[in-house]
Amino acid sequence: MQHPAQTSGAARRGRGPVHMASLYLFKHLGLRCFSVVDEGPMDDLLGIEVDYLANGSIKLHQERYVRKLVERFLPDGPLPKKGSNSVPFSSEFLLNVNAALAQATPEYPELVKPFQERIGSLMYAATSTRPDIAFPVHQLCQCLQKPTPALLRECDHVFSYLARHVSAGLTYSRGDARLAGFSDASWEVKHSTSGWVVLWQSAALTWGSRKQQSIALSTCEAEIIALSEATKDMVYLRKLLAGVGCAEPGPSSLSTDSQSARDVSYNPEHHDRMKHVARRHFFVRDMVESLEIEVPFVRTLDNIADFFTKPLNAKQFHAMRRIIMNEST
Repeated sequence: MQHPAQTSGAARRGRGPVHMASLYLFKHLGLRCFSVVDEGPMDDLLGIEVDYLANGSIKLHQERYVRKLVERFLPDGPLPKKGSNSVPFSSEFLLNVNAALAQATPEYPELVKPFQERIGSLMYAATSTRPDIAFPVHQLCQCLQKPTPALLRECDHVFSYLARHVSAGLTYSRGDARLAGFSDASWEVKHSTSGWVVLWQSAALTWGSRKQQSIALSTCEAEIIALSEATKDMVYLRKLLAGVGCAEPGPSSLSTDSQSARDVSYNPEHHDRMKHVARRHFFVRDMVESLEIEVPFVRTLDNIADFFTKPLNAKQFHAMRRIIMNEST
């Protein structure tokens, strides 16, 4: 694993299941081309555990890894169970992050190493099988050089949440399924946050939560930037599935809750308002024209990518978690 201070934006995306799909393809090509031994169904890969359920579903989780994290960083046990502990962040989460970022110089240099150790450990779970902690971990990554006691407390919130949900993971259902993506952006005064998730077999296959590099001048611009980031993952996954014999029969769905962003994805009717936007952020339009994706409009309440852009209340958080991770209860 990279040192947390060197973690790139790409590493902050969830790609655990995608890597496992790539390894599946590698295995079958290897059996065809080389003299190798197949030791049977996989039950563990780099700390990612695999459960084969009675209904034919497959669950990926990191229960043993999570237990080790809790034992290491919460030796006295999780924080007292309160309403704010039902989600992996406190009610003051964004205030604490922004206060840390506002420091001209690190005020608590002695906290840098313990803070980075915590974030580096959480990063592996957040990018492998735990999209439910992707947003808080991404936000905390911005403060690796400027930790505060309040942010260490926020780490304790994440670990306490994990302690109460150690067995949570991604459950992929049996049967045919199509790729289904969702994109969203939280428009902010400075750098907005992009969030996206792509589902396959009823659970998240890849996801992302990232601060945008440029300052968006409108919600439409922020949404287009997020859509283009999601499109890159969608196009990659379409090629990956085609390589394992599961090619998509037509354009893949990548939904947004911004009507204006959807319109811009299909034609440049808002050119006067969008001509300043970097060309790379119109990648989504190229893929629509190439019939790689389609961009349906969904209500904000139905856009599960919202899960990766802002702190949600407990009811919204767990409702979206059930969909993203395909949880039965």
